[in-house]
Amino acid sequence: MRAIVAAQDDARDRIALRLLLNYGLRNGTLQKVQFKHLDHLRKRLTIFTKGEKIREVPIPHTPFWFELERLIVETEAQPSHYLLQRQKAIPRRGRNMMHRFPEKPMGAHGLHDWWFAASNARPSSRPAPRSGERMHKARHSAGQRVLDATGNLKAVQKLLGHESIQSTGDIYTDWDIDQLAETLLEAVDE
Repeated sequence: MRAIVAAQDDARDRIALRLLLNYGLRNGTLQKVQFKHLDHLRKRLTIFTKGEKIREVPIPHTPFWFELERLIVETEAQPSHYLLQRQKAIPRRGRNMMHRFPEKPMGAHGLHDWWFAASNARPSSRPAPRSGERMHKARHSAGQRVLDATGNLKAVQKLLGHESIQSTGDIYTDWDIDQLAETLLEAVDE
C-alpha cells in the first residue's frame, strides 16, 4: 500500500489512493468527493454512499491534510471542484497534454483506468494495465488492516459504513489460521 501511494507523482492521486486504501471508500463514493466535502478543522470527510446515505469519515492523519492543503493551493482548487476530475488528453506537437475539467467528476471508465495505472505503479514508458486487482479490494484491505491492528470489528463496521456487523464480519474481513494461532497465544493462558 505504501509503495503504491509513494510511486505516484501527482498529489491528487496520492490523496485519492489514501482514501481508498486507508479509509475504505467505495469507487463511486471516491468519484463524488469534492473539495467542499473535506472539513480541515474537524478532520472529516463527508461522503455520499450507496443508497444515497450521507456520513462522515474521520481522517485523523495530519500529513493527509498537509498534502491536501498543498494541492488546493497549487491547483487553485475551488470548493465545487472534484478531487478526481474528468480529464482528456489533447494532442499537441507530438505529445498529449492532459486537460482537466475540475467541475466534472471522473467518469467510470476513467476511474477504472486511473485505478489500474495507479495500483500497478511502474515506469511511465510502459502502457497502463487495464485489468488486475479490483478497486473494491482496497475497501476489503482497509477493513482488514483496522481489524488486524485493533481486533475491533465494530471499528471496521463504522469505517466501512455497514448497517449490519454481520456483513462486516462475513464479507469484508478474513482471518487466516496464523492470525488465529497468534490470537490464541495471547488469549489462552496455560
